[in-house]
Amino acid sequence: MSLTSEKRNKKNEDRMGKLPDDVLLKIMSFLNTKQAVQTCVLSKRWKSLWQSLPNLDFNFDTFPFQQEIDDEDEEELEMKMCSFSNFISQVLFRRCPTDLLKVCVQSLSYDRHASVLAGLICYAVKHNVQHVTFQLIGGCSFLMPKSLYTCHSLTSLGLKGNVWMPIKPPTLLACPALKYLRLSRISTAGPNFEPTAFSGCPNLETLELLDIRPGSKNLCINAVNLRSLVLSFALDFDCKVEIYAPRLTTFKDSGYVPMMCLRENLAFLDDVYFDIKASIFILNEEEHVIRLINAFNEFRHAKSLTLSTSTVKVLTKFPSMVDRNLLPFANLKHLNIKVKKWQSKGFEIPACILNYFLNRSTVLKICMDNQMAGYESPEDSD
Repeated sequence: MSLTSEKRNKKNEDRMGKLPDDVLLKIMSFLNTKQAVQTCVLSKRWKSLWQSLPNLDFNFDTFPFQQEIDDEDEEELEMKMCSFSNFISQVLFRRCPTDLLKVCVQSLSYDRHASVLAGLICYAVKHNVQHVTFQLIGGCSFLMPKSLYTCHSLTSLGLKGNVWMPIKPPTLLACPALKYLRLSRISTAGPNFEPTAFSGCPNLETLELLDIRPGSKNLCINAVNLRSLVLSFALDFDCKVEIYAPRLTTFKDSGYVPMMCLRENLAFLDDVYFDIKASIFILNEEEHVIRLINAFNEFRHAKSLTLSTSTVKVLTKFPSMVDRNLLPFANLKHLNIKVKKWQSKGFEIPACILNYFLNRSTVLKICMDNQMAGYESPEDSD
């Protein structure tokens, strides 16, 4: 009986409760803040543990606490936003004044509640936050507190606007520790992206500008230590991109190709990826191909080049233009064509495209999901 009782006691033992606080806080960091706060009902040990969380994750879609609501009903939506804002305020009020590692926010933005969202960002900056992601999923425009753009502890920042209301990025960032910056659904209209826009981020290594809404001014990217750059234009506009990034090793362009100008020969460039859509807006198709060929010329020092099938199709619309503009890809070692699984049987690559890239290189690899087909250049087939 004693052995059976001992086994029963071991089975019912609260093993997780015996873990040290720092381990429990690490586990709780994988929960959103609403779930983490709810652990306070487990026992006395858990009652105030959440107050020392290093990560805060506020997701509007997890509110209210009890019942589902109709998101198309403005009155119910306002009630949901009130619940969400009150929860943020209570968490910040009750939280221990320890440093923050990460803050994630997905929220609507209404004028009545904008001060709560701004207060959250200011609180994070005051508590030496290192990682911030903020997604605006609806409502009205939201002006990010200026203190975020001068935060000395920040190492990564991600901002995402909504479809109808793109985020207006700062005219100047002064975050000396920032290494990763991701701005999604942004607008370059107005006095933004001057050549000095990133000069206050000397350690910036990765920059992703996604779903860009071009303005009347050129897009200037000046970042001396930048290693990886990702650009994605949501619309086909007459926009010029100037890039000064002498240490760039990886570049990706998707959506619609802009006019490009590199102000430095990229000696360290390894990987370049183009995923270009067919032009359906302002530019005619021939101009679109000219821009793409000019972009290839700017990145002619690449050692590895990857093209989507849509990019290949854009080039094949004007084969004579491709033949007239053979480029000296002297460093090119690999050309990868990304072919989706459903295209693998019917996709063909015209000879002019192969010749365009292989006139100076020796290896071509065509990627079809996990399958790889290799082709040698005529020089190596002898």
